Amino acid sequence: MTRMRRQLCNARGFTLTEFAVAAAVIALVMAGVLVVQQQGQQAYLLGASRVETQQNARVVLDLMTRELRSATSITSLTNCDGSSGPDITFSDQNSPANTIRYSLSGSTVNRTVNGTTTALVGGISSMTMTCTPNNAASVQVIAIHIVARPEENVTSGLPGSQGATMDSTVTLRATVS
Repeated sequence: MTRMRRQLCNARGFTLTEFAVAAAVIALVMAGVLVVQQQGQQAYLLGASRVETQQNARVVLDLMTRELRSATSITSLTNCDGSSGPDITFSDQNSPANTIRYSLSGSTVNRTVNGTTTALVGGISSMTMTCTPNNAASVQVIAIHIVARPEENVTSGLPGSQGATMDSTVTLRATVS
């Protein structure tokens, strides 16, 4: 028993220098972990924002392209000279009584079928159409250019401020009058 008391009495703690060195090493390790975590979070935000903008542009472009290719007639064109804010209305092949209209309102692309408007997607910075020739009765080719941004307002220069630009050219059917 005396031997045990002697060992307890001789037990030394850490010196202030040893404690300071251990705290500095732990602080450096924690700072490294924090930097790695922040870089991972920024990479995630960058990727998620890029995917969102590309998906928004792709959804609009694919649907417009598919429906325009099967249009039987173009009934109206507005701003189809490459200026911003185009508006196009056409008859659908599947049901000629259906009229479909695509328009850009603010940053939202709207699709109207027989008077019922549906917001397709937001975050569209600009949508331009260039028609050849620029006449609803004789248009044969429509070039569509879409620039998308994230739907949420993100400060420029931050990882979430990605953009996507997509183009498509639609050659209309020969039956379009």
